[in-house]
Amino acid sequence: MRIKPLIVLLPLLVGCVIFSSREEGVQEELDINRALWDVAAIHDYSMSFQRLCICRVEFLIPVRITVRGDTIYEVTDLDTGAPVAEPAPGAFLTIEGVFDAIQGAINQNAAEIDVRYNSMFGYPTDVSIDPSRSLFNDDTQFQIREFVELN
Repeated sequence: MRIKPLIVLLPLLVGCVIFSSREEGVQEELDINRALWDVAAIHDYSMSFQRLCICRVEFLIPVRITVRGDTIYEVTDLDTGAPVAEPAPGAFLTIEGVFDAIQGAINQNAAEIDVRYNSMFGYPTDVSIDPSRSLFNDDTQFQIREFVELN
């Protein structure tokens, strides 16, 4: 009779272990790649950046972000070539900002975090974060392409 509670609890315990190791793996990947990025010591760069989510329209435009001294210097609309005059706060991110978004998702125990990293410099290239499986359309994705280190 004592076996029944164990049979009921076993899948829950196994699920917790799997979730915990997955979470640790995401943190470990982030730490390794952030260290690669730090060693590269790149503070001036440009990249194309695209956010995909159900969010404010101005967040969704594909842009080229120019970063100088780890701060966004210029944002250009990739479709029109026009500068984005006053980007909404948080609409566009530096590489550090994307790393911080991933760390925030880990800290908040997001339901799913999937990240691909550049093998040479460690910066994230594709990020998908689903904060909660119970909410529909709360996912956020970032894509970073055409990364160029500036002199």
